[in-house]
Amino acid sequence: MNAIEERAGLLAECLEEINTSLVELTAIFRVKRQVLARADMAQLDELLAKEEAVAQALFDAETRREVLAEEIASATGASHERLADIAKRLPDGAAEVLLDAGTRLRDTVSVLAREARIVADICRAATEHYDRLIRIITGSGHAPTYSASGASAAPAGRNIIDQAL
Repeated sequence: MNAIEERAGLLAECLEEINTSLVELTAIFRVKRQVLARADMAQLDELLAKEEAVAQALFDAETRREVLAEEIASATGASHERLADIAKRLPDGAAEVLLDAGTRLRDTVSVLAREARIVADICRAATEHYDRLIRIITGSGHAPTYSASGASAAPAGRNIIDQAL
């Protein structure tokens, strides 16, 4: 095994580590959906801590991937640091391992993106719900009769406080 094949092996391991981190993140997102639906803030805090740890591991692995890809591209004369371009310049076995790891990673990213969209949709729906609730409570768009400094000159509005006082 020459130095380039060894670096390709390290890159494949790095891609596997990225894939593992993305699978963990996907699992966190699946749990997060349920936690958001229940509005369980304590468990959400725990999930956010786990998500942060996984994101840090992902960042570290991605940094190593960038360095390894740059080194291999430079050593092989690949036109870009893309996996497909690097694989074209490697011996068949090393190229196959890298492309297989890249394919698994692509599939995992697809699943993660779907889960992230679901979480984003839940968050967006909750935000819209609470924005509407705030507008109902505050009579948004109407001048309040009372402000922090006391009564205002405006006629009574649709603000719940105005109606109560």
